[in-house]
Amino acid sequence: MNDLIWGVTIAAAQTEGAYNLDGKGASIWDKFTEKRRKIKDGSNARVAIDFYHRYQEDIDLAARIGLKIFRFSVSWPRILPEGTGKVNLKGIEFYNKVINCCLEAGLEPWITTYHWDLPQKLQELGGWTNRDVVSWYTDYVSILREHFADRVTHWILINEGIVCMGGGYFLGVHAPGKIGISNFLASTHHLLLAQAKGFKVLKQKEGLQVGTAISCTKIEPYKNTSRDVQTAKRIDTLMNRLFIEPHLGMGYPEEDLPILKGMSKYCKKNDIQDLTTDFDFWGIQTYTREVVKSAWYIPYLGAMLVKPKHRNVETSIMGWETYPDGIPYFLERFAKYDPDKPLWLSECGMALAEDEDDSKRIDYYKKVIIGMDTVLRKGVRLQGILLWTLVDNFEWAEGYVPKFGIISFDPTTLDRTFKKTAHWLQDYLSNVKL
Repeated sequence: MNDLIWGVTIAAAQTEGAYNLDGKGASIWDKFTEKRRKIKDGSNARVAIDFYHRYQEDIDLAARIGLKIFRFSVSWPRILPEGTGKVNLKGIEFYNKVINCCLEAGLEPWITTYHWDLPQKLQELGGWTNRDVVSWYTDYVSILREHFADRVTHWILINEGIVCMGGGYFLGVHAPGKIGISNFLASTHHLLLAQAKGFKVLKQKEGLQVGTAISCTKIEPYKNTSRDVQTAKRIDTLMNRLFIEPHLGMGYPEEDLPILKGMSKYCKKNDIQDLTTDFDFWGIQTYTREVVKSAWYIPYLGAMLVKPKHRNVETSIMGWETYPDGIPYFLERFAKYDPDKPLWLSECGMALAEDEDDSKRIDYYKKVIIGMDTVLRKGVRLQGILLWTLVDNFEWAEGYVPKFGIISFDPTTLDRTFKKTAHWLQDYLSNVKL
């Protein structure tokens, strides 16, 4: 355990604010949150936690806790306000300051190239459903490489593809609010293809470590019947296999998820081969467990969730089952794909309500530590853990209701305050180094 590296993860659209300052263009989340009913508390991220102006303070706080990695995402429309074309030099300047500040504070900066904030101008051309997005994305990534790869070694291309494509292009609960299986299949194929090509763009620079961050959710059948078992297998394929197996040269797992046969409509010659990508590492991100049962009347998936409140399990303010046992489960599972592949727990965390005792989060992380120790003893090549997240922030469609941060902020003054978890982690990290 002493060899594990601890860090933190944040995302531009959830923290930066400054949504229209210094040349930044609109993102799909800027547009989506104009309709206040789309967000649980009617909020938006126009100010968020104002990381744009308070980045030095937050980076210093992360260093004070004893963290060693600061993973942040770059806002595509802050770099390219129109999505393509002229580069916004003010945006480049901002991220240069963030990177340099990390290095001065003794933190290794990691970049996520895409954490869900597509430029609105590109969405008006179809967004991820338009195959041109592959070249739009690779051009964007080449700009990031040109300006930042001299100081940033570790890169994560796409964050949680199943969440941003499922929520944004299938269910419509996230930006850009599109619904339907055709939108989902097209956007998923183009995102995976863009990620594969983005990998090649970054690897043109020697010495870079380039990976992806995969959202994983433990799926179990409600009853041990053939229908529920098969249903769980379909949903597991969707949630936990779709965004990795094509990159492993295994193609789309359509045998276990028949709706994926529709991918053929969007696949051109050599696409399946082009998806194959030997990432330098995989980031595993998991928060919860879902139990499913057969429901023939549900289109495409034939499945229904059995809500946690009906299963008598502990839930967070998000309504999710709190499930730290998923961490060792998925680390071991992904290690079976390739035992030699370095793995990172690139996100994990627990959401609490404003008035909940933060000791619950400490108990959660203690269980996470036990899980990591378990897989290390089994030989899994776990490198480290990046917490979600540093400061409470804008949690997408949930607004500011769930509190994932180990630091709170005052919505009026934006002042930061250590929670119990931050103090506990500071003590833990100082002792684990002895």
